[in-house]
Amino acid sequence: MIGILYVILMKKRSTIHNFNGMQRYVEQLIEDIEKAAKHPPATPFIEPPPHIADDTVISELALIPYKSIEEWSGIKQAAFPGIFKLNDHQIKLLNLAIFKLLDSLNIELVDRPKDLPDEVLYDILTEYWDDQVQYLPSSGFDWELCTGDKETCPYGEFCDCIEDFPDDELPSSIEDDNAELPF
Repeated sequence: MIGILYVILMKKRSTIHNFNGMQRYVEQLIEDIEKAAKHPPATPFIEPPPHIADDTVISELALIPYKSIEEWSGIKQAAFPGIFKLNDHQIKLLNLAIFKLLDSLNIELVDRPKDLPDEVLYDILTEYWDDQVQYLPSSGFDWELCTGDKETCPYGEFCDCIEDFPDDELPSSIEDDNAELPF
């Protein structure tokens, strides 16, 4: 009996030790993320064609290339530890730092479910760190991860973007196919 208790205590102690050992790494990673957030990339200068030169929003949208968040920020996807190496507080702090960085890049995660647990959010953010996005300083970029399919949506059971309707009941915003069209 004492041997079993000793093993359990040692496992808990080593788990706590692993979180504490990870603490300095997490602090350094957060510093790196915050440094990247304070120094977003320079606005890419691309000579726009004359027909869109007067509209910076359209010029950016049309001419700024898509790159991964890793490329825009300089923070490698591999730098993020797996969620099982982190405690809840570390995950929360990393999420806050990531969102500071996204804000500095003018990237908004527009389809984030309201009740998404922090550890799931962290896992999704780091998994999709290599998604191709645009750095659009004038207008911003709407980052959408929901696929609209329960089987492939990264939010899984937490997705609030997907609504199932019985075949005979469609939401009122969907027009009847037999309705007269305005044109």
